[in-house]
Amino acid sequence: MTDPFYKDFSAPGLRLITQGEEMARTRKWIDYTSLGLTHAHIPELIRIVREIDAFFGLDAVIEPPDIYAPIHAWRALAQLQAEEAILPLIELVIWDENGDVDWIMEEIPTAMSLIGSTALPSLRENLLNTLEMEWAPVTFSHCLAEIAQAHPESRDVCVQALMEALDRYETTDTEVNAFFVTYLADLKALEAVPLVEKAFMAEKVSFSVDGDFEDFQIRMGLLEKRLTPPPRYQHWGEDAFNLWDKEKEERQEEERRKREQEKKAKKKKQAAKKARKRHKKKK
Repeated sequence: MTDPFYKDFSAPGLRLITQGEEMARTRKWIDYTSLGLTHAHIPELIRIVREIDAFFGLDAVIEPPDIYAPIHAWRALAQLQAEEAILPLIELVIWDENGDVDWIMEEIPTAMSLIGSTALPSLRENLLNTLEMEWAPVTFSHCLAEIAQAHPESRDVCVQALMEALDRYETTDTEVNAFFVTYLADLKALEAVPLVEKAFMAEKVSFSVDGDFEDFQIRMGLLEKRLTPPPRYQHWGEDAFNLWDKEKEERQEEERRKREQEKKAKKKKQAAKKARKRHKKKK
């Protein structure tokens, strides 16, 4: 093991740490209880999450496959519905404001939805306290939306928290506001329509995330189709992500071709060198 902080972990904890990249990238999370993890191992799992700098920080000292341990740890905590993990996961989201680990933004909302509605008070508080940040409020609002969908009885509380956040649209980044609008639309929050309209009219909602107010109304079922031509803007939607994925694949393919060409050129050079040596021996 590279880092001594987990050298004395239990056998199930060590099995989780070595699950590696392949298991982290599976579309469906593995059943972490199959590794022998129980509620008794929650302190170890929380320790992994809280030592995030050792895995993903600027001075990270842990190498693959162990580097993926925090991802497996928060998934296991979620499956164990570990309420003790709510605060550490919230701290992780705030750390990620500068940590830039995409896994956190993408997966903590799912983890929170598995833990359940007991996370709502802390999520609401931290959402409202991080509105000046760029990504933390987006992740916290996504957590609320995921909990509302997984636990319908919590829907009204989640919508109210999202509306409280959007009500501060004047001093919040327009793209952050746009994510609030998106999640309110996901929850079909008709009670939020007047507030959303006010935010759009004040030009405090970016069109880049999910379009303009007419797009919002269509998503809410209030309009069948647009009444005006769509505005020109760079959209963050599915088409943009598909284009990014395509360009990424093209770059990877180009890199692969270059490596293949370099290998072929190297082999030719080596073959020519051997031929020259054989020719010299014949002389």
